[in-house]
Amino acid sequence: MIVETEQNKNSEEITIFNHTYYQGLLLLIGKLKGLQTFVPNQDKNKIFLNNKLGELKTLKEIPLYRYTPIIQRSSSIDVIWFNERKMPHSFFEVEHSTDIQNSLLKFYDLQDFYSRMLIVADSSRKNEFLNKLKYSSFKELVVNHRVKFLDYSSLIKQYEFLVQQSQYDVLL
Repeated sequence: MIVETEQNKNSEEITIFNHTYYQGLLLLIGKLKGLQTFVPNQDKNKIFLNNKLGELKTLKEIPLYRYTPIIQRSSSIDVIWFNERKMPHSFFEVEHSTDIQNSLLKFYDLQDFYSRMLIVADSSRKNEFLNKLKYSSFKELVVNHRVKFLDYSSLIKQYEFLVQQSQYDVLL
């Protein structure tokens, strides 16, 4: 674990660690939900706790769920969950320090899929997210409720809840 301090909070090391940490949580949550998971090849060697992200994903390659340009566009998304038919269930972009607009552009290109699209970031970035959605380019994403914001704290709480739930033999 790398402890974030006032001195290192904007360092490349902290940025990479935090981004990878939340990607790892998303991979684990996807597994706990019984979904297949994918992380881009450029991230497969990044370390999450004691594992490489590539060791945590359940799919070695992105499924050929659509024509090549769409698959290429989605292959750089931070985490994708797939259902049992190998169709995208959820797309996640972790935005620790980069421009949220780039992720929204990817989601715009993928909006024809019946899939959830989430920007995962610190709660302090929610206003930035909401302001970017005001651009006319993203009107369809807003009108059709295609993209949501998930803050880090909520992600951690949901992970902890799912871990607790997985310990029961019977759920009501």
